[in-house]
Amino acid sequence: MSRSQHTPLCTAAFAAFSVLASPAVAFAQATPTEPPAASPPASTSEVQAAPSARALEKNEQTEATAPGAVKVDNSPVGDDSHPLAGYHNGIFYLRDPHDNFNLFVQGRAQIDFYSYAGSGVSNTALKPTLFLRRIRPEITGDFLGHFRFMLAGDFGATGIDNPRGTNETSAAAPGAQPGASTARFAAAEATRFSAAATDVFLVYYQNSLLNVQVGQFDAPFTMENRTSDKYIPFMERSLAVRAVGIPSNKEIGGMVFGETKNRVWYYSAGLFNGDGQNRPNVDSRGDLYARTFVKPLAGSGIKTPIKDAQIGGSFHYGSRDPKWVEYDYAPMITQAAWQFWSPVYNGSKGPTHVIPSGNQFGVAGELRIPVDRFDFTGEVVWIDNNTREAVEGFQATNNERFGDIHGISYYAQVGYWPFGQRDITGLPGYETPPRIDWSKPDAAIAPRALQLLAKWEQVSLNYQSASRAGTPDSKNIDGDIRANALSFGANYWASRHIRLSLNYVVNMFPDSAPASPSSPGGPVQTSNNRAVAPGNTIPVGVDNEARNNAHTLHEILMRFAVAL
Repeated sequence: MSRSQHTPLCTAAFAAFSVLASPAVAFAQATPTEPPAASPPASTSEVQAAPSARALEKNEQTEATAPGAVKVDNSPVGDDSHPLAGYHNGIFYLRDPHDNFNLFVQGRAQIDFYSYAGSGVSNTALKPTLFLRRIRPEITGDFLGHFRFMLAGDFGATGIDNPRGTNETSAAAPGAQPGASTARFAAAEATRFSAAATDVFLVYYQNSLLNVQVGQFDAPFTMENRTSDKYIPFMERSLAVRAVGIPSNKEIGGMVFGETKNRVWYYSAGLFNGDGQNRPNVDSRGDLYARTFVKPLAGSGIKTPIKDAQIGGSFHYGSRDPKWVEYDYAPMITQAAWQFWSPVYNGSKGPTHVIPSGNQFGVAGELRIPVDRFDFTGEVVWIDNNTREAVEGFQATNNERFGDIHGISYYAQVGYWPFGQRDITGLPGYETPPRIDWSKPDAAIAPRALQLLAKWEQVSLNYQSASRAGTPDSKNIDGDIRANALSFGANYWASRHIRLSLNYVVNMFPDSAPASPSSPGGPVQTSNNRAVAPGNTIPVGVDNEARNNAHTLHEILMRFAVAL
């Protein structure tokens, strides 16, 4: 609301206050010693209003000159004539009259539905469910024109603990001899509701080309990882990003970033702990992440969407000290959370863990071409990460062998906007902290948009447990890790704050097989593919046809979301 919109209300209020206050003010004035000079006739209201105005002016001067006095500004608008609270540019805000302190109320709530189909799926734990995927209150701000921050925590996703009731809490009562009937177990299928910090950072903004950010946030590796999950096209990030390139998504560290004023070139680079979200550095080593891209047509004066075409790349180098890093290598999961490759397997000495160890290296390329109402987007990721293996319980003391996991993954995606405002949620790959821009007016009617999507993804990795030292376990999981996914999606946006999404994914695991044969001479997993379909994991004898021949998983996902 502008100042001109407040003027009639303020004038009326001031006039009413003057009329009510004028008798008291006139009564308090001293009686003149002699009649004043003759003046033209005036109405009663004019005679009453004049001393009131003079008294108010005198009071204001007295307050302003009193020692230590502070003049309180109760105006509903700031010095720049813009409101002190409201909604603008997609931001709900509060600010002080001088625009030194701005608070933005943000957050996200994502209510998801997952359903599954495929050979053998009905005999697994994959069941249709509606659940709370993310519940994330967020407060961001812009202080003193140079400092921007974000405080956010996640109170999802909902889930269950101890699904089979096998988590033992004690072997026997204190002082009693443990036996077959003395064990006690935690409640089966207990409700699980977790909370964790997500994005917590401070940014120092110097100018468009130089900014410094410190805290926990999405690491600068790939375009999709630097796009908020509020606004990514599909409900979850692509396999190349989420399962291969940067499974941790967020890292703790600091980076510098900036962009030329004509938006032709963007860069970001930083040093991070490298051990993942909410985990402090465990080995005194850090990781370097960097990303840059160019938009060759951004400064050309072209007004069509092609002006935002971009090409870029990302780089990652880190190291893990085998003496101190004991956590597992990241598992690989589908969009609806099926784990098709695990870093833990049943080795000859018992459960054996694959652990990151030594150099971790990755590079990525990105391309986005918006043409009219179409978007053509693709990214490719190559990794070469060193590993070690250790038997469960001895991760801190024993090394069985040293190996590596390497290979390539990519996705190619096309999007189409049949109606509404394309790019309604902004351009991907930035995640710039919010700031109000008063030069951009709000639309009289909130925009809406429909986006249709299709995507093809491939994962092609190879794991060698003893490529650097030692010999493979007799029950090793060495070999290729291959997965393909074909996805279709639709997003309806009612403004940039309400999202309704529908995704369909068919996941394919070529040559997948069970870890052990269903019958003598039956199919068994080999180095041709260590990825598994759900049907490959069901017990022997339940559905051997599915166990032997399942190679696909169909996923249907829906999302009902609020994005502030």
